[in-house]
This record gives sequence, structure tokens and C-alpha cells, in this order.
Amino acid sequence: MDFDFLLKNASRHLQRRVRRERLRVALVYLAAVRWDFQSLLRTAKVIAAMSPEVAAVHELERLRLAAKFTWQYHMIRWKLLAGLAPVPQLDGLSNLVSGLSVRMEVAMRELGERAAAAAKLASSVNGRGLDAV
Repeated sequence: MDFDFLLKNASRHLQRRVRRERLRVALVYLAAVRWDFQSLLRTAKVIAAMSPEVAAVHELERLRLAAKFTWQYHMIRWKLLAGLAPVPQLDGLSNLVSGLSVRMEVAMRELGERAAAAAKLASSVNGRGLDAV
């Protein structure tokens, strides 16, 4: 059976209770997505500090993403509190965070590969009696 059908036939008290609970769950989920995004931004800053190739374009991209996320987050939150159910927008916000997560994983892997290559080069230089400093 369809849950919405059952809800339509339920008492008004039960309908209000279910709507409040849905709102609470959506707001908790939204807060968790926001926490994930902020954590990824902190990771991006660390990667940028460790990677000399990061250009101003990457910094601007991070600022653009932060502004986009903040705008979408607040719009969705206001709509939820107003009684509107922006489920597709929640998906869009989650997808934005997922995309950033994938980009951070790729950046960390590339940074690790460069560090390993640098360590290997330093090891081979030191092994020949040369000073890498």
C-alpha cells in the first residue's frame, strides 16, 4: 500500500505528527550534508596548501562551490520550514557534495602519487651519495 494514501485517511493529529517527523528528518539530513560539505572544503584547503600547482582558478572554483552550496542549502531549509517538500533539491545538494567528495579523493590520490615519486627520487639521489638538499 501507498504510504501517502494511508496518511490521507489517517486522523489530522497523525497527519501533523508525520509531517513534523518528516520535517525533522529532512532538517537533520540537511545539517549532515552541510557538515560533510564543510569538511570537504577544509580538506580542499589542506590539499591546496600542500600542492603548489593549485592556481587561483581552483581557489575561485572552491569559492564558487561554497557560494552555490550555501545558497541552495538556505533555500531548501527555508522551503522545508515553510512546508514545501523540495526532495529533488535535496538530491541536487547531495549530488553537489558527492561530486566534491570524488574530486577530493582524486586530488588526494594525485598528491600521494607525487609525494611517493618525490620520495623515490630523493631516495635514489641519496643512495648515490648525493645530497638532495
